[in-house]
Amino acid sequence: MRSMWAQLRSGRRIEFSGRMWALIVGFLIGFVILIEVVARLNHLRGPLDMLITDLVGRPQIGEIKIAGMLLALVCMPSRLRLPVAGAAVGLELVWNIQRLIVGNAPTVGNGILFALIGTAAFAGWRLRGSEQAGTLKAVGLGLLLIVMGRVGDVWLVLSSRANPNVFDEYVELADRALGSPSWAIGSVVNGTPWLTEVLSKVYVYLPVAAAVIAFFQLRNSARDGFPRHHIVRTFLLIGLIGPLIYFLFPVVGPTYAFGHELAGAGWQDVWPLQLPVIGDPTALYYNQGVARNCMPSLHTAWAMCIFLHGWRGPLVSKAFGAFWLVCTTGATLGFGFHYAIDVLAGAIFTLTLESALTRPELGWSRHRLAVIAFGSAAFSGLLLSTRYLAVQMSDSGVVGGLALIATVLAVAAAFLTIEMHPGRDQTPADGLPAEPGAIGRKARELAAAARSLAGEASAAVTREVKKAGSSKL
Repeated sequence: MRSMWAQLRSGRRIEFSGRMWALIVGFLIGFVILIEVVARLNHLRGPLDMLITDLVGRPQIGEIKIAGMLLALVCMPSRLRLPVAGAAVGLELVWNIQRLIVGNAPTVGNGILFALIGTAAFAGWRLRGSEQAGTLKAVGLGLLLIVMGRVGDVWLVLSSRANPNVFDEYVELADRALGSPSWAIGSVVNGTPWLTEVLSKVYVYLPVAAAVIAFFQLRNSARDGFPRHHIVRTFLLIGLIGPLIYFLFPVVGPTYAFGHELAGAGWQDVWPLQLPVIGDPTALYYNQGVARNCMPSLHTAWAMCIFLHGWRGPLVSKAFGAFWLVCTTGATLGFGFHYAIDVLAGAIFTLTLESALTRPELGWSRHRLAVIAFGSAAFSGLLLSTRYLAVQMSDSGVVGGLALIATVLAVAAAFLTIEMHPGRDQTPADGLPAEPGAIGRKARELAAAARSLAGEASAAVTREVKKAGSSKL
């Protein structure tokens, strides 16, 4: 079965067969078409419609397209990186010179998409063997990130159509157990222009940050195969599962519900100067033009993903991941896009997903399943407590806040029992590293030759000893 679907190159690296890749691609195409149909039935633009505009019209959300290109460049064979990057830059310049000539503002996206599609066509036409396979997989990952971004855009609009009423009053009351951090941090950020500028860039370029961590993990994937676990898996899974929660727990965020982000839409325009006055919390109608994309905070979930995967790399990736997590948390709260409970839920969400994905060589043990169940229960308990015990949480003071923080710490500790598990011995019988590069492969070949020579020498000695014994007799 393994030879049919995948080839395990070592304890940490795996290579899917062509049949498995075809199955994955077919599933993703079917999923995108399904979302397109659902969008059309709801009189909305679907992901395919948006992607066509990105290709030949005026693209939007250029940051995720830059991230997709960077991811593809990291994963493709090294000799193709500079030509592909040059083609993308050249095409972007041509498109934007034309825009400037007619008086339109420049943007990013057309050149990147044409460069990726052209690279895939070139790989199918001119390349062969492992180089062709590596190039197609690299382009596929880059395009997958871009396509899933457009699917996510449709999900956000559908969440607002499906839930006219939102739970912001419940979340705001429950958030008081933590000291209403959004109001406190929002006051600081709004009064500090340079901090606002830094945090806004961190918030917007989060996909690019994920591509930076992917560089440390996947830069040798064209040669050595993909690691069995890497940031792209978790990043995409967060984007696939997270938006489903928006339909179950619709929240728009403090700057929308209690601020002036959307003129005339809020119930009380008090963020971030003072807390709103709330009696008995209830689910209230809110403008359907705003996505219900707060619970959990997926920006925090993705930033936590960047932090966890960055921590597995060298010192520079550790520092980068920690910086991005701190700044993203500051941005989500400081701009009033999320409540603190959304942020805690996002952290628990990622830790639970990572508990299922990390250290695949350990297998699906009872311990792993128990950790996943614990994380899922903690996440569900946080949402249910916020919805049905908001008043009690608000009145609990520091006790409620400590209980919320302790829940996140407990899930983190449970995750570490898998992440830090000593595991099975992944060192092969020859004692050389499980993930050899060029030097490692040469060392392994020399070791094998040495063993062969030693065996031949031993056999020769044995023959001579036997011959000497026979002559004495």
